Amino acid sequence: MIHKAHFGKRIARYRKQEMWSQAELAERLGVTSQAVSKWETGAALPDIDLLLELSHLYGVSINDLLEDRDILKALSVQSYRPEGAALFDSSAEVHKEWARDMAREGWIARSWQAAKSPEKRDMQEIGRHIAERGGLILELGAGPGGGFTPYILQADPDAAIIVSDMSPTVVGEWKKFLDKELDSPNLSYAAFDYCQIPLRDSCIDIVSDYGGIANAITAKCEPGDKGTALKEAYRVLKPGGLLVTASGFVTKETLAGLPENVQEVLRAERPDVFEDLYEETVLAGFREIDSTVIGYRDTDDDESGVADLARSLGVNLRFTEYVRFCKKQQL
Repeated sequence: MIHKAHFGKRIARYRKQEMWSQAELAERLGVTSQAVSKWETGAALPDIDLLLELSHLYGVSINDLLEDRDILKALSVQSYRPEGAALFDSSAEVHKEWARDMAREGWIARSWQAAKSPEKRDMQEIGRHIAERGGLILELGAGPGGGFTPYILQADPDAAIIVSDMSPTVVGEWKKFLDKELDSPNLSYAAFDYCQIPLRDSCIDIVSDYGGIANAITAKCEPGDKGTALKEAYRVLKPGGLLVTASGFVTKETLAGLPENVQEVLRAERPDVFEDLYEETVLAGFREIDSTVIGYRDTDDDESGVADLARSLGVNLRFTEYVRFCKKQQL
């Protein structure tokens, strides 16, 4: 059975990838813009001749237009358990109490609303940039905040995203929320280890990462070894594809301004807070890297583990937050 609403969202995505308005597509097909609007809202289906013409325009089969497709089945190189989200063998619920709190307290819904705040203008602009570039997006380490996913989808609800995290609960909660909020056929969900991404080479247009790689500490990634995850991101990107990565770090100047005993504790217990990952990004293969500082974050305003450590030491740590646009070279 054809899901008309999903068909409409799918063809709207293809049209936006071509950067055509509904009126421009209508002119190419010799129909009215109202007809295109009805197709994209799921109110009607085009006849077979127009379906064939759409398939030619977009370079896809009629079946690709009409049928919901399991993108992970097409791209994965490992088996997985299809339990709502795709659960790969490397996925595991490590922090179970944290996962229960997230589900019980509605963190996902709060993150979605927070992404609409005027205070998030920088992130909204990045999400809009990603959405406008189009193609298939892999969100690494979405977490309960969603990474860039809320910003991308609020810019373009028809965007095609694989929402991933190491935690099965995280991706499951995002699936439950977004199924109700958007009911989009263009969204997939997977739990896996970022240091062993279970997708084939050169299959992703954009990898988006808002702190996921910076927090990649798993059985496959030794603590502090984020380079493996960056190399995996490079591998799965198509030539010309883009890694959009954002995180924060404590500068050497900030560290030097702290009491000596505090410096020693931080170096011993949380050396990761001083990593800016630029060198690791270059070593992963990226040569075109555009870095921009987008703001600052203080641990006094945070509830993270490092914020708790800073408070116990009687200091405030200021993180410099950045975003990097890293392009994979063309062949």
